[in-house]
Amino acid sequence: MYVIFVLVLACIVLAISPYVLGAVIVIGAAVAFCIGLVEYVTAAFAGFAPYGAIGHLKIEPPEQSETGPDPAYRSYYAGPVLLDYRKVLTKTFEQMWSKVVKGKSDDQVLAVPPSLVDRVWRWRETTELPGAISVPLAVAATVGLVGGALGAMGFVAFASLVFLALLVALVLGALLTAGGTRLVEFGLLFLRGITLECPSCHERVTRPIYRCPAPGCGAAHRNLVPGTAGVLRRTCRCQNTLPTLLALGKNKLSAQCGSCRHELPLKGLSAPTVHIPVIAGPKAGKSVFMHSAVSRLMLRDDGFEFADPRAKESFERNIELGVHRDPSRALKTATVKPRAYNVFVGRSRARRLLYLYDPAGEHVESVDHLADAQFLAFTKGVVFIVDPFSLRQVRSDTDRAVLGKVSASNTAPKEVLERFVEALAERGFSRRGNRINVPVAVVLTKCDGLLDPSGTTHPYAGLVRATRDERDQAIRAWLAEVGQRALLTSLDNHFGTVSCFAVSYQDAVEVAEHDAVVNDDPAAPLLWLLNRKEEV
Repeated sequence: MYVIFVLVLACIVLAISPYVLGAVIVIGAAVAFCIGLVEYVTAAFAGFAPYGAIGHLKIEPPEQSETGPDPAYRSYYAGPVLLDYRKVLTKTFEQMWSKVVKGKSDDQVLAVPPSLVDRVWRWRETTELPGAISVPLAVAATVGLVGGALGAMGFVAFASLVFLALLVALVLGALLTAGGTRLVEFGLLFLRGITLECPSCHERVTRPIYRCPAPGCGAAHRNLVPGTAGVLRRTCRCQNTLPTLLALGKNKLSAQCGSCRHELPLKGLSAPTVHIPVIAGPKAGKSVFMHSAVSRLMLRDDGFEFADPRAKESFERNIELGVHRDPSRALKTATVKPRAYNVFVGRSRARRLLYLYDPAGEHVESVDHLADAQFLAFTKGVVFIVDPFSLRQVRSDTDRAVLGKVSASNTAPKEVLERFVEALAERGFSRRGNRINVPVAVVLTKCDGLLDPSGTTHPYAGLVRATRDERDQAIRAWLAEVGQRALLTSLDNHFGTVSCFAVSYQDAVEVAEHDAVVNDDPAAPLLWLLNRKEEV
């Protein structure tokens, strides 16, 4: 009976074998193909996981150094994403071939499950079907599985080309966006005339050093711009993210000069800069004028902000010393290289970063010192201080008690002017005709001392609600009367735009009437220069 059963079964198999074997091949191919797709999707999800391994990407930040690259991670979309995709494809093909075809060899120690082909042939060895049936079925299954695996690999390879093209476009888009945004930012800075200069060494800073604000980090980023380390943001070695564009908040980071490491003004690249030195001989009232002018700027409602913590500390220190009540308490200007007094003035498009320089009177007395002053190269306006009590005729007409109170300067203003003009000439300043193309605000200081009835009359005596031109002419007439025609002639011959002001420390808080005389607002010379700068 058994022999008869086997013969009958063999006849049936032979009759339907083409269909059975074909079905086995198709099923095997479908199974292998599905396994290939599953492996591709699984590898893709694992490979592009946000917290996946990064050792193979080579994006770790370099060590901090003075000349090497910044301590920031390389941007994932600036190239490393392609390495991740290569890893996805490699893992897909390896897993697919291992699960379908290769499986585990006899010498493998690890518990690797056998492949489908291995399982098919193990089934053939353990089945009770005769070899005439089991062998063709095993061969058909093997053919189907191998063919399906190869087909899945081909499909994945084709699909990967499409996806690879998208990834390459993404990488190129990121790099082009980085370059484009960098050019746009530089272009806007150029069009608005925004530059940044060091208040200490007075060099123009083209690439500030930005410090990471994360607690305990402070890493120096010398090239914080869109690039391979990040398009809009980059990741510091401490995992803190830093903006690469000013519009995204980069100007709020602490920055340093690349040459001397001095701190730069906060938000320094957010507004055009205007450099104004205050020139005067020793004891002419320069420091008191600057304090009074800044005090008045603070009280205006059109925008004011300290850009340098040191300037704010110095200002507050003078407040504590009571400079607005007693000018003799003002901190003496150091005779070393002057540091700029940085403040923002104005709002919106009218906002300006004012560099107000306070060179010591001892430096002003030396042409060599002035010529070496790097800040002169950026000068857009000048405040020229004239101490009326340094003038011989005014001194002779003034009571000794008043002279002792005002602490008169012993340096003639015309001598200071001549040295300053010579220094500008050595700097090669542009000229309009024979005149230097820089506006000058001539500021008559210590005008409270001119209110003494026994001395020289105040320039504004008798003026009521005078215009700027009328006040300018009044001071010019006053200077001519006290023997300073040569000073006026020299000013007008050397500079294309000159205007005269009369100020007093008594108006640092409020500009009030003093014995029927109203001085100029101490901030008026600076505001006039800021407006004139736009016309020069």
